[in-house]
Amino acid sequence: GDRVCLVLPNCPEILFSWFGLSLLGAIMVPINTAYKRDELAFILKDSGARVMVAHADFKETATAAADLAPDLTTRVVVGDLDSRNTPDGWKDFESAFADSTALANQPEISHDATSALVYTSGTTGDPKGVIITHAMFIAAGQGYAHWIRATPEDRFFTCLPYFHANAQYYSTMGALAAGGTLIVAERFSASRFWQQVRESKATIVNFIGMMLSVLLKQPPSLQDRDNSARLFYGTPAFSPDVLASFETRFGVDVMIGFAMTES
Repeated sequence: GDRVCLVLPNCPEILFSWFGLSLLGAIMVPINTAYKRDELAFILKDSGARVMVAHADFKETATAAADLAPDLTTRVVVGDLDSRNTPDGWKDFESAFADSTALANQPEISHDATSALVYTSGTTGDPKGVIITHAMFIAAGQGYAHWIRATPEDRFFTCLPYFHANAQYYSTMGALAAGGTLIVAERFSASRFWQQVRESKATIVNFIGMMLSVLLKQPPSLQDRDNSARLFYGTPAFSPDVLASFETRFGVDVMIGFAMTES
């Protein structure tokens, strides 16, 4: 039941934290890494978080926000190359991870229990924490794998941030449901995107926002159709002309979905 805020970029530690918390019956609260002190402090206080795991790149903002959250008792930092530089009051993630042992008794967790609080963007006021249960995560992954006809041979590529539901519901849970492979890039880069897809032999790519438009604006290349991807899945809905241009140029199918964090 404890809430644990994660201020992390796309990295292995965010997955370790998410699934470790799930095993404990604790609750993941992923936070937008672009938030400033007051925005971060609001979520720390609103969620009643007792623990925060933050990357060293964000520790200055995280420290300032943590000082404003009286319920926060534990701070863990990821990515300090020199443990001697770990700031006062912070634990080092790598050291704690290395010293950890398996749970002697794994608690029984109801599928209706809260697994995560994913905060909305707050377009009409302060962000609101959306309750995501374990069953919702499983249903999202199984539904996604079913509708895209995924198999264990599929390789799911995401460059979307883990503080957003898309990378959680579809790429991660979809890969698990299909028994496939998950490939995580730190962020979207138009110049490196297709190289990453080729090198990882990705077959399914999730997009959001204007990624398709940005990729279409890149200079044409003889390698455009030289990729392993079979499906791009995402939102928003583009015009039929844009979708047809993308599918023809890159040799992939595009599927548009509609969803909300709540559902």
